[in-house]
Amino acid sequence: MKKYFFVIALLTAAFSVHAQWNDGVLINVQEVTIAKMKAARMTGAEAVMKVIEQYADGRYRFAFVSNNYLIPAEQRANLNMGKNRFTVALAGYPALNDLLYAQIFFDNSFFFVALTKNETDMKRSNDIQIIRMNYEKGNAVRRNNVRDTIQRNNIIPLGIDTVERYNQ
Repeated sequence: MKKYFFVIALLTAAFSVHAQWNDGVLINVQEVTIAKMKAARMTGAEAVMKVIEQYADGRYRFAFVSNNYLIPAEQRANLNMGKNRFTVALAGYPALNDLLYAQIFFDNSFFFVALTKNETDMKRSNDIQIIRMNYEKGNAVRRNNVRDTIQRNNIIPLGIDTVERYNQ
C-alpha cells in the first residue's frame, strides 16, 4: 500500500511541477533497482533506453537529453528515490506527433529524455540545456550514441554507475 501511495504522489508531483505540456498521457512508471541492474550487467543508460524503447517504433528520429537538475526543495520529500533505485516516468504527447517524454528520478536529482519523429516536435527552452541527437531504434550506431550520451552526461555524474563499470 505504501508503494502504491508513493507512486501516486510521485506522479502527481512530478507532472504538476515539471511537465512542459498539458495534454500528456502517462504511459509507464518503471522503478529500476540498481543492484538488480548491475547483477544483470546492464548500465544505467541501457536500463533507461529499454524502458523508453518499449513504446518507440522506427518512426522516431531525434532524441533530446537534458542535463541533471535538482528536484525543487518543496518536492524533495515526495520525490526522493534514495541511492538504491531510480524511477523512469514515461509520458506520451499525441498532440505533439506522439512525442515520448521520460523523466528519470534518482536521489534528489532528475533529467529527461525525449524522443521525437521530427526535430520541431520538441519545444525547446533557453532555460534548460538540452542535447539534440539523431536517433533510430533499428540503427545500432545512432541508438548506442544516445545511450552513451545518457551514460556520460547523466548516469555517471549522478553516481548510478561508475566510470570503471562503464569502461569495462
